[in-house]
Amino acid sequence: MKKIIWTIVVVLLVAAALSACSSDEFPYGTYSRQDATVEYRNDGTFTYKFGDEVVTEGTYSIEGDEILWINDSVCDAENAGSARYKWQHEDGVLSFELIGEDLCEGRREVMTVNWFGPK
Repeated sequence: MKKIIWTIVVVLLVAAALSACSSDEFPYGTYSRQDATVEYRNDGTFTYKFGDEVVTEGTYSIEGDEILWINDSVCDAENAGSARYKWQHEDGVLSFELIGEDLCEGRREVMTVNWFGPK
């Protein structure tokens, strides 16, 4: 009986360790698409560039599989406010799906394409 209990405990510990190692964490780093790149830093800041030119910078927060765009220079200039998207990273492709509405046209356009990385 004692051996069965220990076996169950070990199986549960292994299962817990494997689930803790799953990649449900946002994959920080630099992503690209054609001439554009975006760098997501784990301090909640990002920089979006087209070629060598910085287009916008701002802040975001991650809550599970959702990203909340708090602010950025382009959307702030439009008084567009924040927006929430669901993120998914699979096979080196980062994609986003809008939750609710996003009043910032530029951000909506950038979020509708697949991004490749991280590098």
